[in-house]
Amino acid sequence: MENKEEKKDLKKWPYWVLTLLFLMFSVVCFKWGRTIHLFDNEYVADNEILGTFGDFFGGVLGTIFTFISVLLVVKTFRYQQTVTKDNQKQQETQRFNDVFFELLRLYQSEVKELNGMLERIVEIKKEEKEEEQEETYRVKKEQIQYNDKDFFDEEKTLIQKKYRNLNSYKDNIARSVNYYMLFYTKNHSKMAAYYRTLYRIYELIDKTTLIDEYQRKDYSKIVRAQLTESELFFLRYNAMTIYGKQFVFYINKYHILKHLPAFELLEFKDWWKNMSVLEREGVNMIFLSICKFLKDVFANGAVDQKYQIEIFPSESGGRFQLVLTLVNRCDFRIKLTINKSNTHFTNEFLGLYKMEDKKIQQLLDCFIKEIFLYSNFNYYNKMSEIETYSSPIIAKGSFVEIDSGIKNKKNNPLVIRYKPEN
Repeated sequence: MENKEEKKDLKKWPYWVLTLLFLMFSVVCFKWGRTIHLFDNEYVADNEILGTFGDFFGGVLGTIFTFISVLLVVKTFRYQQTVTKDNQKQQETQRFNDVFFELLRLYQSEVKELNGMLERIVEIKKEEKEEEQEETYRVKKEQIQYNDKDFFDEEKTLIQKKYRNLNSYKDNIARSVNYYMLFYTKNHSKMAAYYRTLYRIYELIDKTTLIDEYQRKDYSKIVRAQLTESELFFLRYNAMTIYGKQFVFYINKYHILKHLPAFELLEFKDWWKNMSVLEREGVNMIFLSICKFLKDVFANGAVDQKYQIEIFPSESGGRFQLVLTLVNRCDFRIKLTINKSNTHFTNEFLGLYKMEDKKIQQLLDCFIKEIFLYSNFNYYNKMSEIETYSSPIIAKGSFVEIDSGIKNKKNNPLVIRYKPEN
């Protein structure tokens, strides 16, 4: 604001200069007139000369004042135009805000529509009657009252209980989407309206010309703050179907799934199914620490350098030490060292304590695939250029070394998040 005021003051300097020149000219004329006795009663003024002087003086001053008047009129006109444009922009911005918050209210009403009294199948029991020699099934149902966002939490828990893992992470992704589609088919009418409303909000934010990129982020964060972890869970799987394909761009650009706990996904059930809540949260912290390192390096690091960090330092004397290495942005490696003679470890590694070494390596492999491939829905890194790898597990006395990695075979930089096009 201060800079704007300074610029306005600078634009006024021609008017101040002309005014000062006129005052100086008047003072000089008055002083000169006294010196030559122009205003002395002993002398008689020559009206013809004074008239000529007056015509000259008035003509010059008249021209100057006319010029100043024109400048002021132009200045006033421009100012009025600026005020009009500012008012129009304020009105348009206000209309944008009205539409934005009205859509947010519509989103909240769509969430309420998903709640209420619902009937859910609890058990299907097979019964055989010897007399009729045919199989019958007894279906047990119960009425459930959903409030607030219970619907998403309960449905997520149901899917997690039913889901069964396959042998590969890619196959698990496909199966997870199939399980999600069963849920979506059952709740199609309400969920479709829910997703359309969310999509419309982000479309409004992205396409408006009334706000800049920083403001877009602020508005998107307002929406993201409304979404629970369970909602993000369903939003991820919906984006992997034909129904959510268009939403993928906004999910990536505005990092909508930023707060989704990756280790809660169906694909990881083979690891978390026997873990406590604390153990799951610890593994999630490991995943988030890896993501933070990559985010910082990709945002600020040079392309042709090697970066390495030990995110759980060995100085702490723990059982597990995790080292992350990124070379030229095209080769990323995770190395985990386990000191099995050490019984001390932090909460982050509680979930890994009972795992076999091979199982831990498989988990690291899946973490890498999730970060670079599936969390952005294969939009950034070309599958044909990507190679994942893991070295044989090395055991030296009580120490075990496990590593996994990913690299671009053409040495092109790996990409983990959306960047605006130039």
